[in-house]
Amino acid sequence: MELFLFRHAGYERLYNCTALHIDSVPLERRQFIAGGIVKCVLCAIYYALYVPCMYSIWKHFHDNSCYKLLFYIGITDLGILWILGFYSGLLSLRGAVFCSSPTLMYLVGVAVTSLWIAETSADLVLALNRCLELGFAKLCRLLFSGHRIFVWFFTCSLYALGWAVFIKPAVYSSVFFGWFFDPFVGYHNADDQQQKQHEEVGIKEIQNIG
Repeated sequence: MELFLFRHAGYERLYNCTALHIDSVPLERRQFIAGGIVKCVLCAIYYALYVPCMYSIWKHFHDNSCYKLLFYIGITDLGILWILGFYSGLLSLRGAVFCSSPTLMYLVGVAVTSLWIAETSADLVLALNRCLELGFAKLCRLLFSGHRIFVWFFTCSLYALGWAVFIKPAVYSSVFFGWFFDPFVGYHNADDQQQKQHEEVGIKEIQNIG
């Protein structure tokens, strides 16, 4: 995000669409009508199921630190679900790629990437919380009881903010019906594509393994 806000010349160099012709990949190869509809329908179903689950977790919010963690994870899920469901579903119906709407695609990519990081980080904290609860209850209470749990929320959120500001975001591509850190995926030749994919391995893979 800092590239977009403060070093726009660098942003234009990396995300310049002027030399790319969207229709060099035909619309029939970019458009997934059935898949887009399924995504939107499933997203609506997931929201309908998620809301009562969140209410149930909220009722037990003060009972145990794990419920607070689950509620935080639920908030990030609700925030990211509309992007992974409705937004990407509609893009698939249109056959859209990054250069169809570069600024919007980039900003939504920043949002989805940071929410993904916040959620996965909180998942790790929840796993730590449950393991400590089983084997080291006193240590668990020391680390997670009372207002200490909000330190973990702040840490996960700060980490996600760091990704939002400094790390290249994922953007949606209808060519491959998914999210990629390369905005021009599907428009490179085979050798360039392989090299780009190799370059994207690293810190993102570490996050996935975590």
